[in-house]
Amino acid sequence: MPRSLLLLVLALALFSFRAVSAQDDDDNETVPISITSPDRATTFAYGTIKDHALIWNKSAKVLIARVTFTDAELSSGQSDDDTHEFRLPGVSFDEAKGIFFATTEKGEVIPVARITKVLFFKSIETLPNARVRVIHPKGVVTVILEAISPNDPAMHPPASGSNPDATRKVDINQVLN
Repeated sequence: MPRSLLLLVLALALFSFRAVSAQDDDDNETVPISITSPDRATTFAYGTIKDHALIWNKSAKVLIARVTFTDAELSSGQSDDDTHEFRLPGVSFDEAKGIFFATTEKGEVIPVARITKVLFFKSIETLPNARVRVIHPKGVVTVILEAISPNDPAMHPPASGSNPDATRKVDINQVLN
């Protein structure tokens, strides 16, 4: 497997966001959201993602993806880290519900992330219908937030087999790619 593909797979696994791909608008299907950050960065050509987080900038009212890359695998001594922030414009925050929303071109409001609280710490995590992709071939970094409606039939496929009450685990990466 080429190293850049391996790094992309590792980045997707570390972010643990679900895959979403574009759909054609021909059948009046729900148009997914795809927000590409206007921010670009350069990092280690063969670096890996060390850490990541979504952050809400309350004063600017913008969702930010903070990504830290490391050259630890390539370094024989002390490793270097490289942190970058990527704005994801078009996302709004409902503070009362703790939910982040984006709006499609058709005007449909889609939830994409939520505030989670563990003990004394709050963090932002994507919902099952969304993911954040970090693409960094040869060290050129692009970040994209993608989502579909949680009511999309792909999110709720019928149970298979003879038992209609059986539940089926859905791998959103396979459904939408």
